[in-house]
Amino acid sequence: MLTAFGALRFAVLATSDKGKPYATLIAFALTPDRHTLIFATSKATSKYKNIKNQPAVSILLDNCAQHEDDLRNAQAVTLLGTAKEVRTTVQKAEYRLIFVERHPELTAFIDEPGTSLIAVTIRKAVHVEHFQDISVWP
Repeated sequence: MLTAFGALRFAVLATSDKGKPYATLIAFALTPDRHTLIFATSKATSKYKNIKNQPAVSILLDNCAQHEDDLRNAQAVTLLGTAKEVRTTVQKAEYRLIFVERHPELTAFIDEPGTSLIAVTIRKAVHVEHFQDISVWP
């Protein structure tokens, strides 16, 4: 289901702050099994605070080109999952490698002491293509 989105580097993350929705752009990478999405964020951000208080998140990936034929050709997938700060040394090293391979320009950022690596375990994916054809995983 995520094959069509393999070239994407950015997505929209939706979190919640006491029931109030918050959406923000993230740079991301997927693990090889495509069951976990990884991103980095400063610990001073709203998204970090929101995830610490409410780990349920959704992430939108889309391949829209902002053209009128997107109605026929564009695809989007909403990933629903649980976000968690990566803390173990081994897992952090593994996920850091995956993330930096996808985003080498963010190497310095990810290594800053105030930056946190976040892993989202994907629980469900809702795929939409041709504007209204929907499929769900699992």
